[in-house]
This record gives sequence, C-alpha cells and structure tokens, in this order.
Amino acid sequence: MAYQRSKATEERKRARRRLLLDAATKLFGKHGYHATTVPMIVAEANSSTGSFYMYFRNKEDVFNAALEELGQAVLGILADVRGAQPDPLKRISQALEALYLYLAHKPARARILIVESSGLSPRLDKTRRAILRKLAEEVRHTIEAEPAAFQVENSTIAARCVVGAAFEALCCWLEEDPKSRLPAKDVARAVARFDIQAVKKVPTKS
Repeated sequence: MAYQRSKATEERKRARRRLLLDAATKLFGKHGYHATTVPMIVAEANSSTGSFYMYFRNKEDVFNAALEELGQAVLGILADVRGAQPDPLKRISQALEALYLYLAHKPARARILIVESSGLSPRLDKTRRAILRKLAEEVRHTIEAEPAAFQVENSTIAARCVVGAAFEALCCWLEEDPKSRLPAKDVARAVARFDIQAVKKVPTKS
C-alpha cells in the first residue's frame, strides 16, 4: 500500500511539472524569454508559485528544461529516420524534412530553439549549442560512414552547413506572413534538395 501511495505521489508530481513546463514552453514561444514571467507561467498552468519553485529554481531553469526537452525530441526524430532509411543520401534528406516539419508545426518550440535561446546566458547558450552540435554530428557520422556517396572536403564543416541551412531557412519562414508564405512541406523539401546537392558525389564523366 505504501508503495502504491508513493507511486501515485510521484505521478502527481510529474503531472504538475509537466503542466508548468508545457505552460512555460507555450509562453516562451509566444512572448519571448524576457517578456515571460514566472507569474505568467503559473497562471497559464493554473498552478501556484510555490509549486513552480518546487520543480524549477527560476525562469532560466524552466527555459533550460524546455530547451533540453526540445533537443531530445529533435534527436529522436533523426534516430527514427536513421533506423528506417539505409540509403545515406535519402537519410539526410528525410531527416531534414522531418526535422523541419516538426518544428514548423510547433512554432513555439521552434522559436525557443532557433530564436529565443540565442545569447540569453552562458548556461542556455551551452544547452543550445549542445543540441546543434549533436544534430551536426548525426550528419557528420552519416557522411563519414558512406564516403562513396558524398563529396566534401571536411565532413565536420559540411555537416554544420547542412544543419545551419535548415535552421536559417526555418527562422526566415517563421518570420514570414503565415497568409502568404510557402507551405512548410514545400520549403522543407527545397532545403533538403539544396543540402543534398551540396554534399553528394557527382559522377565523373568517362
């Protein structure tokens, strides 16, 4: 019985933390880091200030938690594509499209990763850079594992360019008027085609 009570208590704690984290993610994406306050997060979550500080030290702490969770999500997307697609060129293309569409359909999360997390504090910048580095490493590993399919001078630089192009395109897309901008799927495919053209090996003429 004691075990069941303890398990139920932990589940309630996780649920309360989940509500606060979801509320913070929504508000950070909508209003930005500086304009969002702890009282706003508490109100959005229909929680209490005491409950907030039970799970997070301050606003930076909850932002970092949102950023880390987002990093896990995007890396999970790449892992799914890696497990399902054996062709290295198609793997990169599909991974870019899947990543782009995931973030495009979750603009609040996309803004947290691409816009809001840049230059806020050493801790948050470190978390952001770690996510981008891991994404680039996924691309680098793919290039180095199948050298016959790629034509690059430096796999590390090439991987960073591939990831950077995707994020820059997404950042611009987010800032465009939703009524007139291209569909996210079209932009995702265009970015993927561009990146693949930049790194794939071109057959030599005999």
